[in-house]
Parts: sequence; C-alpha cells; structure tokens
Amino acid sequence: MGIRWKWIVLGALLAELTVLAIFFLLLFAAMAAGVPEIAAPMTTLDYIDAMVMSFASMLVFAIWIGKRLDSAFVLHGALMGGFAALLFTTMWIATTGMFAQPALYVVAHVLKVVGGIVGGKIAEKRHTRRVTSNAPA
Repeated sequence: MGIRWKWIVLGALLAELTVLAIFFLLLFAAMAAGVPEIAAPMTTLDYIDAMVMSFASMLVFAIWIGKRLDSAFVLHGALMGGFAALLFTTMWIATTGMFAQPALYVVAHVLKVVGGIVGGKIAEKRHTRRVTSNAPA
C-alpha cells in the first residue's frame, strides 16, 4: 500500500484544529477569570499548550489514522506531523508576514513529528496484535 495522503492531510488538519481549539478555550477561560494576559499568544501558557497539545493531538490522530492503514504506520505519523507543522507555518506567515517563529513554536513543530511517530508506532503494534490474534491457529 502506498502513502495515504488524504488521511495524512485530514489527521494533520484535525490535530492542528485541536491545538487551536484548546488555545482558544484557555484564552476564553482566562478572559472569564479576568486575567487574559496569562493566556495571550506567545505567553508561558500558550507555549505550554503549543508543546503539550502538539504532541498529544498528533499522537491521538496518528493512532486514529493508523486504524485505516495496513502498513507504514510510523511514516504516516511522521508525515502527518510534518504537514501539521507546515499548516501552522503557513498560517503564521499569513498572519504575521514573517517566517521566523518563536523557538518554542519550533520545538512544538518537532513535537508534532515525534507525536506522529509515537502514534504511528502504537498503531503499528495494535495492528500487529490484531492480525496475530485473528490468525488461524
């Protein structure tokens, strides 16, 4: 089986939307609490959210797309993480006019790829277990 680009694009898009949704949820919660400055873009809470959720959302969606694959789970996860980083970078350039991003956003991009790889590895192990348990004895 070849690379399933539609799943890579869909998984990356959903993972990035999840990261953004959590960011806005934190921002709205901070606004409701009367301290919007703690959750503004490029603050400590934003950086923590970017790094943790970049890894976690990529992990979850790599496992999810892995259910639809028969091989190359880790490759698909890594490509999904790379495409998600590209999506964010495109959005960054479109909104700021600059290519350079804060160092912790770059770390978050690396964590996207790592999350995709780990999710792909988990999907691969689950697939192997499923195939082995369904094999005739």
